[in-house]
Amino acid sequence: MHPLLLETKELLSAAPFDWAVCGGFAIDLFLGRETRPHGDMDLCAFEKDRPAIQRFMLEKSWNVYEFRGMGKVRSLEKSSVSETGRNLMCFLPGCDLVQFYPCEEEGLLYHQFFPNGMTELNYLEFLFTPTDGNALVFSQSPAIHRELDQAILRRDGIPYLAPELALLHKARDPERPESVADFQAAFPKLEPEQKRWYLDSFRRLYPDRPNV
Repeated sequence: MHPLLLETKELLSAAPFDWAVCGGFAIDLFLGRETRPHGDMDLCAFEKDRPAIQRFMLEKSWNVYEFRGMGKVRSLEKSSVSETGRNLMCFLPGCDLVQFYPCEEEGLLYHQFFPNGMTELNYLEFLFTPTDGNALVFSQSPAIHRELDQAILRRDGIPYLAPELALLHKARDPERPESVADFQAAFPKLEPEQKRWYLDSFRRLYPDRPNV
């Protein structure tokens, strides 16, 4: 298993909130092997846990920034109130994966991310996902949902987003080489029910596109 996954598990082992690896690392966990280099560590999180995540990461001496759209971010302190729906960027001092630049809006900065590949656990993104009872709601379409025990799987004690959900997120950018590689690696390994769910959901989102 990739050492960054083990480090993430250790960092968050006592965290007072739910989390799950998503993105390319979720595909690795599903397949049980490293498939390609990864630029960052993305974590699925739930809106109810937003204050606990902010507090926990700050107490661990991580910087916490809130994405504001259009390349802008806002630094959060313990007293800051993070806005619903905004994903969070967390990084350790000295992290060279992200740089910041002045912004014309007070309290905001522009940021640039450098996906050079992670070599140490110094950057995390918490991507907030809606829920409805015991179901995870796909952020692009409230009509698409997955029961939590099917949406969040585990390998060696590490929770991760089910591959059919991870691939559906990646379908937004089908020309991206990483999206193509992840689909080619994971889709053939899905169980029949997972494939049906993915294809049904894909057709709802992209009725004018081919399935792959």
